[in-house]
Amino acid sequence: MKRYVIIGLICLAAIIATYIIFFRKGETVQYKTAKINVGAIGKYVTATGTINPVRTVLIGSQVSGLVSKLYADFNSVVKVGQIMAQIDPVPFQHKVRMAEAALATATASLEKAKVNAGNNRKSYLRQRKLFAKKIISINDLDTARTTYHVSRADVKLSEAQVMQATASREVAKTDLEHTSIVSPLNGIVISRNVDVGQTVVASFQTPTLFNIAEDLVHMQIDTNVDEADIGMVAVGQEVKFTVDAFPDDVFEGKVTEIRMSPIIFQMVVTYDTIVSVNNSALKLKPGMTANTSILVASKEQIMKVPNAALRFTPSSILKSDSGKKVPESKKPLEKAGTHIWLLDRGKLKQVVVKPGIADDNFTEISSDEVKEGMEVVVAETSSGTTTKTQQKAPWGRSTRF
Repeated sequence: MKRYVIIGLICLAAIIATYIIFFRKGETVQYKTAKINVGAIGKYVTATGTINPVRTVLIGSQVSGLVSKLYADFNSVVKVGQIMAQIDPVPFQHKVRMAEAALATATASLEKAKVNAGNNRKSYLRQRKLFAKKIISINDLDTARTTYHVSRADVKLSEAQVMQATASREVAKTDLEHTSIVSPLNGIVISRNVDVGQTVVASFQTPTLFNIAEDLVHMQIDTNVDEADIGMVAVGQEVKFTVDAFPDDVFEGKVTEIRMSPIIFQMVVTYDTIVSVNNSALKLKPGMTANTSILVASKEQIMKVPNAALRFTPSSILKSDSGKKVPESKKPLEKAGTHIWLLDRGKLKQVVVKPGIADDNFTEISSDEVKEGMEVVVAETSSGTTTKTQQKAPWGRSTRF
């Protein structure tokens, strides 16, 4: 039995050796390359925001009452001073008439007080002459003088009552005017929160009847930029964004304001960044979600390579990371900086470069050994029985696809 096991192991070894000699021998390593070219690169900070009108006004009611008429609806275009709704004015008209009646009563009381004051003054003057002739006593003179001064005070009291009644009448008239809800600006009605027959109650908080946007041509995006990126954002930077309603359209704007107040949600700190948008085509609507890209840096006429070139490492180097011995000629160069691999006449050449700004596809590089048009390796493929691409991730681990 032992002899059969030994014979089987010998056969298995022979099969493996045959596979290696006839199949793996024909496998060669090939490289996928890209040319180093000169162009422009823009670095962007991405953020999500909401499209809003530049100015919105909430229209409310200062008086309580029953809504009797509506003159504006959703999407209505309104002008300054235009009546949008009417609260039943009849109770307020009655209050105005009551205030006018109170004013008339106060005015009549004032006239009566003035007449009494004039009569008491004449009586006082006569009593003073009689006292000078020693016809009446000092007590009679004091009584006449006191009566006169009291009548003068009654006149002042009546004047104050007239002023109070006048103010009450003006308040009643103002409340009557407030039954007509008018627009304070030119704009478009975004929302209407009231219907005919509904009772509005103006107590501690003014009830909102309408929401008006001043202008839908000039809009703004309220974006939340992460604290890690806010240092690169500045007023005046160009912004490109898309919305889900028009996925094929790219809209443009500019950063107009970076608000200092932080927004903290679940331990994440962001800052409200305002982006102005020209909505002359009226495609954008309030409340839409905008996926923004803020251009924080850009360069023209610089050498750039695909980002994959900075991550690529030959398979032989990856094997050396696993502890296997490789020839000295294939070991990585011991130099500071990021390296790329050039393909020169079928041979790999490692070059140290200094990276600059980067976007999603390319990275700026600078090196005296690199020129425009050179072939830089971005991937490795093996022809034969297997095909693979080996890359080294930026943080140093081997990544195989």
